[in-house]
Amino acid sequence: MRIIDVDAHFHEPIDWLQRTAPDIADQLGPPARFMEIAGPLFGGIPSTFSALPEHQQPQDVWENILPGFIEHLQMTEDREPVSHDDAGKAVFFQAEERTRFCDERGIDVQFLNPSFLVNPIVQAAGQRKGQLIQSIRGAWNTWAAGQVAGHESRLIPVTQIDLADIPFSLGEMARMREKGSRAFAIPESPVGRAGGLARSITHPDFEPIWDAAEDLGMAAFAHVGFARERINPGWANNGRDSVRTFTVLQSIVASAAGTQLMLAAMAFDGLLERHPRLTVVVEEVGIDWLPPLVAALDASIGRRPEHIQDGEYRPANLAPGDTYTLPLTPLEYLQRQVRVTPLPTSHPIDTVIKQVPPELLCFSSDFPHVEGAADPVAIFDRQLDGQPANVRDAFYGGVGEIIGV
Repeated sequence: MRIIDVDAHFHEPIDWLQRTAPDIADQLGPPARFMEIAGPLFGGIPSTFSALPEHQQPQDVWENILPGFIEHLQMTEDREPVSHDDAGKAVFFQAEERTRFCDERGIDVQFLNPSFLVNPIVQAAGQRKGQLIQSIRGAWNTWAAGQVAGHESRLIPVTQIDLADIPFSLGEMARMREKGSRAFAIPESPVGRAGGLARSITHPDFEPIWDAAEDLGMAAFAHVGFARERINPGWANNGRDSVRTFTVLQSIVASAAGTQLMLAAMAFDGLLERHPRLTVVVEEVGIDWLPPLVAALDASIGRRPEHIQDGEYRPANLAPGDTYTLPLTPLEYLQRQVRVTPLPTSHPIDTVIKQVPPELLCFSSDFPHVEGAADPVAIFDRQLDGQPANVRDAFYGGVGEIIGV
């Protein structure tokens, strides 16, 4: 049985950009530590708060972050290597140490996402140097490929692109595929466009991306944190002095809602039908939202027993006169092309796996993030105890078969 870890991470040393693209690093100045950018990144005060009474408005970005999450962010920075010479944290960014870690846990392949790429991106945005951001993404791709050189069959960087810049994205996908990458990052929400309405990722404008993904054999990875759905700001107007409730509600809704909308759009808009060789992996959003989505997808086209009338299925929830004409059901598209990762430290899979097609779930460690686990295989082994061998094999290695690694 092969074990494919679709969501592990680099913890990039603080000097990664200086070593890879010194001209860009020099324009930004001293590199920012994670806690320097965490406040603006995670606690940015939504403009919606401006409508609240003055005494209710957060006075700084940190006030809009839950105390427990602040501790989480601090632990994250504590794991940030200070340089490429930080031998004590070499497993976070050096291929030899990472493959040794994988060998000890029986992991055959890891896909590697960034952790601190966000530091210089937020730094550039704060300095109004947005023209540097694509170069920073490209520099990270170059750095990551260099870090895994010689280990490309086991350590696979997730190529960083920007769907708002299709030429850049296509160029990076092709360049990184030659260096061994088999995946690229996508957001879970519509893509913004300066001066215009955001576009669904199923919009025809993005067909070149999906065509390239199939041609290059690269999967689309949607990782938590790249997009957030906004809830009605009225929930912040609760007559209290604190906006903590709104922050909690936002954190509950933000990731899962965006992911469900993305997957439903991909199925209903025919993206998965037009691109049958495209694989989509949803990472670190958990799985507790998956059973209701699975039920809702088939219910929406009248493919549940309660929708049978006179021996035939009657469409439900579609506009009057509309019919669902795609050859597969939305759920069948997800079964064929979508995989979702539970976290090893939350969202137990033993109950969810009874409510959804088990092939939808796949293994991830989230190592070395603090919400990950030192031995995720052991944790999932306990949760999968009693499951048939084919279910275990699909969970640990099935995604490798459809991606081709």
